[in-house]
Amino acid sequence: MANICKISLVYTVVFILNMGIGFSQTIPFEKPNWGAYTQDGEDGFLLAHIFIWPEDGKLVLDRAIKPREARLLSDPDKKIKIRLVDGKLTAFLPKKAPLEQVSVLKIQLTLTEDWANLERYSQANAELKAPIKKENRVVFIGNSITDNWDRDHVVFFQDNPNYVNRGISGQTSAQMLLRFRPDVIELKPKVVVISAGTNDIAGNRGYIELDRIAGNIFSMVELAKANNIKVILASVLPASSYSWSPSIEPADKIIELNTLLKAYAKRNKIIYLDYYTAMVNNEKGLKQELGRDTVHPNVDGYLIMEPMVKAAISKALK
Repeated sequence: MANICKISLVYTVVFILNMGIGFSQTIPFEKPNWGAYTQDGEDGFLLAHIFIWPEDGKLVLDRAIKPREARLLSDPDKKIKIRLVDGKLTAFLPKKAPLEQVSVLKIQLTLTEDWANLERYSQANAELKAPIKKENRVVFIGNSITDNWDRDHVVFFQDNPNYVNRGISGQTSAQMLLRFRPDVIELKPKVVVISAGTNDIAGNRGYIELDRIAGNIFSMVELAKANNIKVILASVLPASSYSWSPSIEPADKIIELNTLLKAYAKRNKIIYLDYYTAMVNNEKGLKQELGRDTVHPNVDGYLIMEPMVKAAISKALK
């Protein structure tokens, strides 16, 4: 029996490694003492590889798993019951292992999609103390260009502790609009810096008209103003192409969107922060010396942006 267990364990390790999946892959569950979890190739499924079959057939799963149903791959027509027993999430397996080699329980998960990634900053928001009376808190909401600021030139936020970064890579204006209340309004800033639009143009969430992109951004502005938050409306940075969306030609669309943003800012007496003009090259793209690629600024790019945004913040606070 011991030899069978050893063979089974070796078989599973080889199988997982051949599939390009390591035990340390980003599975958000603790490694069980009976085997391992891996992601299935299909979205919304989890595989439980059972090296040590429970003698009573009761397999204790991580309580964080949200199972919809489960089936053994060796008997896919039969559902495996999963219940909470004495606070433990338990799968009721046959008392005898169906295979001499490792058995696999395929678990269909109950999906709880966080479309706007509200979870990203939920803990940080909860831990952030309310601003003191004379604190001039500034929240930066945006996409990867804002998000990466903490990574590529974190000293900017370290030197300005009243600045709060709430950027999320890949996000569109609609996603930012959905999280605007928890990630901006509820933090009670004096000023918000809004940077959005390039991922909409890239089609990250599907095609969207430029006026709809602008409309989402304008809605964020209006929410801020309704809550007595001063607004700095940043231009979209120049970009000649998107590596993740190569069929899109963004340069002229960015110019058109910036024209809409600038006109709106002027009509509504909002500060318009024109990063674009300072960072564009002769081909309507991001200056090579200022970018990590055709979209994202490098340290030199952020060094161009930082005095500009600080000047805009000083103006807003007056």
